[in-house]
Amino acid sequence: MSENRLKLPYTELEAGGKTYLLRLTALSAARLEERLGMSVYKALERADEVKIGAELLYALIEGLRPEFSRQDTYTVIDDYISGGGTFASLNGEIAKALEISGFFGQAPAVPRS
Repeated sequence: MSENRLKLPYTELEAGGKTYLLRLTALSAARLEERLGMSVYKALERADEVKIGAELLYALIEGLRPEFSRQDTYTVIDDYISGGGTFASLNGEIAKALEISGFFGQAPAVPRS
């Protein structure tokens, strides 16, 4: 099962000397909507709010790393900003990951084995 996860399209986020793979899966999307009480689309509209942005980022990381802690998401955000990024540019990375995941626009084709 984990082999299939890495065949799915994803983006990478660099923060604090680490690389995080971002992919929103159906399960992580459903969990996100349950936690926030709103759709993924509504959450993206409010991604400029730190809590909403953090929850989106957590869902994207959780999609490929279910063991990742929600608490650690805030460290990733702090590391990203400490590395010269901004919260606004992080939201751009989140939007790109959602698009790659097939939630907006057109997802890239995944080779079938």
